[in-house]
Amino acid sequence: MLGIVTVHDYGESWDEADIRRYSVYAINAYPFLFHPGDLPQFDTNLNLYGPGYFAVAGLTSRALAFVYPSWSIVTAWHAVYFLTFLGGVLCIYLLAHRSMSDRAAFGAALLFLSQPLFWGHAFINPKDMPFLTLFLATMYFGFRMVDGLTNSARIHVDLAIAAVLLGFTSSLRVLGPLAGVIVVTYAGYRWRSRAILPLSIYLILAGLTAYLCWPYLWVAPVSRVLESLNTMADFPFRSSILFAGQLYKADQLPFTYFPTILGIQLTESAIFLIAVGFVVSIISFVQGGNKGPLLLLLAWFLLPTLAVLGSRTPLYDNARQLFFLLPPLFIVAGLAFEWLFRHFRQPLVQGALLLAAALPGVLIGARLHPYEYVYYNALVRGTGGAFRYYEMDYWGTSYDELSRQINTKVPSGSKVLVYGPEQILAARLRPDLQVFIPREGTNPGYDYVVLLTRSNADQRLCRDAEIIYSLGRRGAVFSELRRIPVGARCQ
Repeated sequence: MLGIVTVHDYGESWDEADIRRYSVYAINAYPFLFHPGDLPQFDTNLNLYGPGYFAVAGLTSRALAFVYPSWSIVTAWHAVYFLTFLGGVLCIYLLAHRSMSDRAAFGAALLFLSQPLFWGHAFINPKDMPFLTLFLATMYFGFRMVDGLTNSARIHVDLAIAAVLLGFTSSLRVLGPLAGVIVVTYAGYRWRSRAILPLSIYLILAGLTAYLCWPYLWVAPVSRVLESLNTMADFPFRSSILFAGQLYKADQLPFTYFPTILGIQLTESAIFLIAVGFVVSIISFVQGGNKGPLLLLLAWFLLPTLAVLGSRTPLYDNARQLFFLLPPLFIVAGLAFEWLFRHFRQPLVQGALLLAAALPGVLIGARLHPYEYVYYNALVRGTGGAFRYYEMDYWGTSYDELSRQINTKVPSGSKVLVYGPEQILAARLRPDLQVFIPREGTNPGYDYVVLLTRSNADQRLCRDAEIIYSLGRRGAVFSELRRIPVGARCQ
């Protein structure tokens, strides 16, 4: 309910316009299924992602916009992202409940839900949060399939659901098959040779689903999957990345980049409970008790993280590409709730513990709204303390709110130079304002410039321009409107 009430507040993010176009492209691609050579290629590198989720989200958002005529199409898409995110929260509960009581599993899901980082991304991130949810669903239904392999009344339905989810997830991002690897390993451990036939069917159906959901593969499936893998392993991200006050290239980040970002963007209560749960899981493993959470943490989080860091895979935007690796941390945190609930059995005390875990994220998230994803914890003195040291509004969502100030403050006919996602401003500024993007060697006499503070770009660009309006939260600035002096070059 809170999400639907506030969904209007979130600005459009950098990639959304292209993704909306890609969803239409995907829907219109299926008449070419049997003659894919005639299908025009999409005009951005988005074709390296399967558009299955985007197509479903596009159709669902159209339905929501029809039901709620006051919603813009951007708001409708944000609602679809958010509802997808809530599905991921449910999957965390279901996965955690395999290893702990319902109250402890509820605690794990609540802790995940109350992270400002995830709550903010849930509305504006069209790639990483849906992939996280689909990966979670693939894991849960994959485990459910394996557990029911000897149940002839249920196996057919479970196998079909698990296989379709694996294929759908794998089409969205080439790291999706990792979920299948974990599920297959679990099946082999539990059932040995009896798992060969159902797993063969599982993998064949998953491969067929991935193929059908990814039109880019239709011409040459193997070579184009390899192309996607190679591109994602060495993604050509050109912008500088701000980390600990220094600027780095995406493939030259310190080994500590992802662990540091993780440590300063989760709430303090989450870090504490994850640490306690980790200790509890080790003790349980050593004593021959519940081994599932620790093994899941190893296979789902630790080993893939070490592989990504060791291969020097380019990371950027606070490593949002790795969000799908984080759910086992919260499942382990559920073990901390389990341990606490064994010592504090009164329902009111247990409720107080749950509230204490969730409340810090909720309160600070409310003060950052609608920029909850730009959350940093007390280890770096909050979002204000992280300003100039770590990235702020890297999705450019503040341009939506800034556009209203520009429409109020900028005179008619002005030329506005935009660094960042110019399409967000171009769709929202008054028709009499001219929007330009930076081009090397040209200077047609701009009147104003709009900048993100991402990578501290505002300290390097147009430094002589006068700040007219700054937008931010809690002492941090996300974007600025500046007036360029007559005759000055903005470079």
